[in-house]
Amino acid sequence: MKLLIALLYLFPLLAAAQDIFVECAGKTSFIHRGAPSTVPAAEKRRYRLQANQIDGLQCEQNEAQIACMGLTPQQAMRKLLIDPVRLSVTDTLELPTSLLIFEGQCQPAK
Repeated sequence: MKLLIALLYLFPLLAAAQDIFVECAGKTSFIHRGAPSTVPAAEKRRYRLQANQIDGLQCEQNEAQIACMGLTPQQAMRKLLIDPVRLSVTDTLELPTSLLIFEGQCQPAK
């Protein structure tokens, strides 16, 4: 009985710790503060979640989303949201004078 109770407590932690690998197709927009934005360009990206990190960013998972945030080596703020149910992604790179935003739909990578 104790083993069953322990497994019930550990199951959500084990499920949340799973690695995810998706390929996404979408559009990237460049927005310069105070100027018109560029025409969104088609782009493909891959995201691999391993050990609660994507590209060195620390991530938090729950049932609704995977959220990652942190500074890049170039000191830009990066915010990444992946919806594992809808398989959608929003990846924002924020610089002092501009934003680079990728939004797309994903599918499990092979």
